[in-house]
Amino acid sequence: MMNGSGFGVGFRIVGTVIVLLNLLLTVALVMQVRAVRREIAALPAGLAEKRDVAALAPLGVRQVLSRRCVACHTPRALGTTVSMDPADLPALLERMQSHPGADIPSDELRRIGAALLVLRCARCHGDQEIGLMVLKSRPQRMATIRDMALLPGSGIRIDQIGLIASAFDELIEGADREPASIPAAQPATR
Repeated sequence: MMNGSGFGVGFRIVGTVIVLLNLLLTVALVMQVRAVRREIAALPAGLAEKRDVAALAPLGVRQVLSRRCVACHTPRALGTTVSMDPADLPALLERMQSHPGADIPSDELRRIGAALLVLRCARCHGDQEIGLMVLKSRPQRMATIRDMALLPGSGIRIDQIGLIASAFDELIEGADREPASIPAAQPATR
């Protein structure tokens, strides 16, 4: 027969093993926490900001226009398209495409049209501000464009919000997919 002392000794051994295991796990956890703190302390003071992230995927408005337009047109001439009615842009682009030596593929023509529409935002905003639109979803871009259209002197009409948002879509997503068609503009109503 087993007496009570054998049971007590086994219980003490199990209890001691559990305490030692707990102590070992606690020491390992403390070491990991210290390592993480050292890694955090080694991080640079200025982490990436929205502008840094947006710069990784630029819209490329200038690149699109300089690749095909600047060879024949001055920046001033391109600037006149900002005040054009968007409904007139398709005819302008067709006329440019028909010039001898222009040889502009239709998918690139859509990107040029999109860049010319986004150029309207450059009236008030620089490349960095316009580039932040890359980080927004389509509904957020629509809301931002709507807010800008409501500002006096923006040059953007309410009926152009969807067209400009589609232009941003073309520039943002155009490199990753088959370019989408920019919808035809509605006649001016203001």
